[in-house]
Amino acid sequence: MTTTAIPQWASLPEHQDEIQRVRQAFRQTYGKEPDGVWSAPGRLNLLGEYIDFLGGSCMPMPLPYRTYIAGSLRRDGVLRASSLQMPGDERTIVIRDIQPGHIKGWFTYVAGVAWAMNHEGGRDIMLPGQFGADLLINSRVPVGGGLSSSAALECSTALALLDLSCPLRPGCPDTDAVPSDRSPDNDALRARLAQVCITAENKVAGAHTGGLDQTASLRSKPGQALVVDFRDFSIDPIHLNLQKHGLSFLVVDTNTPHALAHNGFADRRAASESCAKALGLTFLRDALPEDLSCAHHDEREAKEWRLELVDSSVNRSLTALEEREGPATFPRGWVRHAFHDMTLVGRASYLLKHADELGYRAFEEAGRIFTESFISMRDELRVSRPEIDVAVEACLAHGALGARIVGGGFGGAVMALVKHPDLRKQLRRSPKHTPNTGTPSLVFCRWLPVFLRIVIGSRRTLDKFHPNSCHDILRVVYTLYNLYTVFQPVTQNKGESYGFRSEEHRRAGHRQGKNLVNDKAGKDVVNDEHTSKAEEVVNENVQKITDKFGK
Repeated sequence: MTTTAIPQWASLPEHQDEIQRVRQAFRQTYGKEPDGVWSAPGRLNLLGEYIDFLGGSCMPMPLPYRTYIAGSLRRDGVLRASSLQMPGDERTIVIRDIQPGHIKGWFTYVAGVAWAMNHEGGRDIMLPGQFGADLLINSRVPVGGGLSSSAALECSTALALLDLSCPLRPGCPDTDAVPSDRSPDNDALRARLAQVCITAENKVAGAHTGGLDQTASLRSKPGQALVVDFRDFSIDPIHLNLQKHGLSFLVVDTNTPHALAHNGFADRRAASESCAKALGLTFLRDALPEDLSCAHHDEREAKEWRLELVDSSVNRSLTALEEREGPATFPRGWVRHAFHDMTLVGRASYLLKHADELGYRAFEEAGRIFTESFISMRDELRVSRPEIDVAVEACLAHGALGARIVGGGFGGAVMALVKHPDLRKQLRRSPKHTPNTGTPSLVFCRWLPVFLRIVIGSRRTLDKFHPNSCHDILRVVYTLYNLYTVFQPVTQNKGESYGFRSEEHRRAGHRQGKNLVNDKAGKDVVNDEHTSKAEEVVNENVQKITDKFGK
């Protein structure tokens, strides 16, 4: 067996650079200036999978990886779109002719939003009859990694179409206060636009998701996780002060893309929804107590309580289903996971919300909850695969407080809660062989106390490998840390949606001391010398992989 380990680096997009890049691409594609640029982020879901459509609560947070759309108004009812990710695949359609089931590929998510705005958006969101648009799209959200690239495309499209249609709407102000109100504080409108995007994904794209991704993309704020109650889509922000406790979130792209519209997602959703129906409930979440925090219990007591609650709830649900429809035709674990993750979100949200008073132990228990959720997704829901398992095991083996699948599974990414001292140690540690699949453990590298431009996994080409695994393993590792040092909102020019500070602005903010977080010494947290040294260590570790597994 021969093995080639190749480092793959990715850079953190600079918001202003991305705006200029998509503007230039628009000019080159359409031969004119765009009227504006809009964007929306991907999301990292910390906890709560397969429960949004059941009325459960989930805990997403925004990424600095966004989808950018440059656009200009047309007045002929035609929607035309091109994507830098799909060169040569320009799409054109008359908006009034858009119908579910008649559009294929990436354009489904763009045209679907226009259709949903007209059919379910309300009079102030519905597009005028003569409205059309030219759009140029550039997505910086990793596709197929469980980081919500499709929702970022839908949400940026909704913002662009709403603002571009303003000149055709009676009474629409010709000022910077265009309809989308680019400030994220306009949550009421953004909540409605999120519902439009959910409709587009469900009815046009054919992916019957519950709204987690669109809600996070349009309604989340920098430096915060949201606890979203999907019974009424209410949100409860949680500030994550990871810096205080020396922690980071690490996200590993296993390079195994998933496609929820073409796998077992719908079957798992239908199983849990059938139980809710058998119980006479609109949402399965209502089969559980309202308060799932176990606020007055220690960790052991809280776990015992929730496991007993989960099992009794599953038994009650399956009994009701059998009485109504006969024995269940799906695995018990599918429903058990739904109840289990609901209880985990209840406990974890309490811990993270009260981390300042509970201290470091809140993050330790939250980390174990993340791993508990992964085990449920692997063993009960059955949506993991060998690459995912290896990535989680490697994170835990090297000191992560917890790790789990991100998104709907069947591939995608892994998230871990890690300690900075362990990251430093891992920079000096050679990868170890993982016996069950032959996959080397991760190389964690390039430690910086910000959302890293890149951290790395490894890419392997094998003569022989596990038959269910792909050859590209553990491609990219992102580190999320102290997001509000990077996610500071800035005032954009007209037509440029709310975004993030560039690195230059962030550094300037450090020097000026304006609401940005410095390290303890009051220095800029970015250290180029340290970065260069980390890259040297990475290259050394990659060579060790090649030497060890290439013999």
